[in-house]
Order: sequence, then C-alpha cells, then structure tokens
Amino acid sequence: MKRFHHKFTLPAILILLVVAIGLLITGIANMHNQTTLPPNGNSSAIGVELNQDYGYVDLHELQANGISFVYLRSTQGRSYFDDDYLSYRDQILGTKLAFGTIVAYSNESTPLQHYQYFLKKVGTDTGSLPICIEPAIDSYDLSYIKQMAQFAGMLQGLNKRVMVDIPVKYKKYFPHGVQFITGGKKAPNKMQYSFWRYNNDGRVKSVRNLESGVVMLTYNGTVTQYKEKYGQLTQ
Repeated sequence: MKRFHHKFTLPAILILLVVAIGLLITGIANMHNQTTLPPNGNSSAIGVELNQDYGYVDLHELQANGISFVYLRSTQGRSYFDDDYLSYRDQILGTKLAFGTIVAYSNESTPLQHYQYFLKKVGTDTGSLPICIEPAIDSYDLSYIKQMAQFAGMLQGLNKRVMVDIPVKYKKYFPHGVQFITGGKKAPNKMQYSFWRYNNDGRVKSVRNLESGVVMLTYNGTVTQYKEKYGQLTQ
C-alpha cells in the first residue's frame, strides 16, 4: 500500500491556527474597546455620570458614541459643590443629551441646609431627568432616611421629579411620586426602579478621559417611555 505524504498539510494547519488565534485576540481587544453595555443587552437609553474627577469630556463625542443622557454630580450637604457641574451643564446646551443632577445627602446637614445650598449653587436648572438623591454614607438608620425623604419633598415643591438611590423597601417613607434607582449586575424590577446603575467601572468608546472607571446607567423602561419623558435618543 502506498502512503501519500502531504508536505504542505501541517504548515497550512499551523498558519490557519495562527490566523484564528490572531482574529480571536483582535476580537477580544475590539470588544474591550467598545462602550460598556448592560448585561442583558436590552437597554432603551444609555447614560453616564460625570464629575470633576474626569477632567474635560467632549460631550459632542459622548453623544456621537451612543450616549443619550448624563447625570452631573452637584452638591453634598451645605459646603461641597462639584467644580465642573456648571461647565458640563453649559456644554449640554449645544447637544441633544438629556441630563439630570445628583445630590449627595450628608448626615452632617439638615434637609433645609441641603435645600438652601442646592438652590444657591445649582438653582432650578436641574435637567429633564429626575434629581437623584444618593446617600453620602454607607451605613444609615431610619432617622437618616426620613430626613432624606423630607429633602425629597422640598425638591418636589419646585415641581421637580425626584429619584433616590436607596432600596425600594423604604418607599413608604417618601412622598408620592419619588422614583428609585439601584445598582447590580442583574436588571431590576421595572415596576420598582426607574433607572439602573449597571456598571461602576465602564468605558465609552472613543471618548477621551472615559476609557475606564465610568459609572454607567440605563433607563429601566422602553424606548417609547424614555422618549415621552426625557426626549430623543442619540443613537
């Protein structure tokens, strides 16, 4: 019986293997360079949080790369104000981005002190998204929750939508109409949470200073609902 020796078979296999590995590496690299999206892939609108730690961010580039809204960090208590809040807010005027305002609620200031300082530094131009109140401390008691709820009511008195970054189990302590946001890897209940903070270390493709460490958010509803409440998408 004759044996046929294919001297080109092994080199061809090795070349194909090298090409396949190269394509795999390129694919992984490209995936890592893409904007960080929610795990379920069913987001209606993608947003990011911006603050003074990022430095300059071109909001037109942000819009061009699929971001529809931004949340801007503003005040904490009665003495802290983010250095870049006003400049970001001014930039937004030239874009189609929707925006909202974040307030960190301190345990060292009263609801009235929070309210007065917020109005002094931010005013009433807080964006079309709900004002987001988040705890400035990791551990809090019911007294703290009730004070936050009082502050939320004051903001509602300005005819503003308000959202809080605490578990929905505390809903009974807040005025009617207050919305909720939560984090985590799994999409939250749409009936309980209006927004979802799905990643605290994300990135936005092709936007300088947002290559890592970006807080990523999504509206926890449909595209139609988002457009009705907050405006058009930029994707």
